[in-house]
Amino acid sequence: MTSEETAQRAQYDAIARRYDRHSAVSPYNTLLERPAMLAACPPLAGRRVLEVGCAGGRLTELLLARGASVVGFDASAAMVDLARQRVGGAARLVVHDLREPLDFARDASFDVVVVSLCLHYLRDWVPALTELRRVLAPGGVVLVSTGHPMAEQRLSPSGDYHAVEEVHDEWPTEEGPPLAVHFFRRPLSASLDSARQAGLVLLDLIEPRPDPAHREAYGVAFDAVYRTPVFLLLVLGRPLD
Repeated sequence: MTSEETAQRAQYDAIARRYDRHSAVSPYNTLLERPAMLAACPPLAGRRVLEVGCAGGRLTELLLARGASVVGFDASAAMVDLARQRVGGAARLVVHDLREPLDFARDASFDVVVVSLCLHYLRDWVPALTELRRVLAPGGVVLVSTGHPMAEQRLSPSGDYHAVEEVHDEWPTEEGPPLAVHFFRRPLSASLDSARQAGLVLLDLIEPRPDPAHREAYGVAFDAVYRTPVFLLLVLGRPLD
């Protein structure tokens, strides 16, 4: 593990509780990204689901409530501890870094792979997506949510839409100072090309839009979020044999 990866893991261990509490109240998580991810899932009852980047287990709870058999992992031990406290033994949760091979998972062992807002922490998506394709059963789907390139363009230090580059952002929270985060932004073409190189095909592309009924929850930001997409959701599958 590089010093950068170690530092990133330590950062999320340090902010785990604040991050989890933020994700419980932020309308971007509770009213936009998570509902879009769940809506894109096939019926989950009895299906084997791999949750990549389970964080504090908020989405894990929702997957379990729909009858899924869930295995989840996160690089942050503190995040996994929170998730275990939240769901107990209802899901198998492990500390693991997406940059490493999924040595705990057999080939074609999952019907659905859910990658919620975590792939953007990697500069290169191809190795991770290739490994996710390995564990995906025929007919299964990989659901990837990430920041929309149109929204993240404002963070670009170069101003070059076509660049894959590290960016820094701050997320306002209900308590304390903003959460300082860094990740990699990329053009849409780079995301789709990474999927292609990993042997996955695009089944659907979703740009979630907030429900006008939730205008009050977003406050003054609603109009901007309604007109400019915040998240991108890719539905990927194995090519037909």
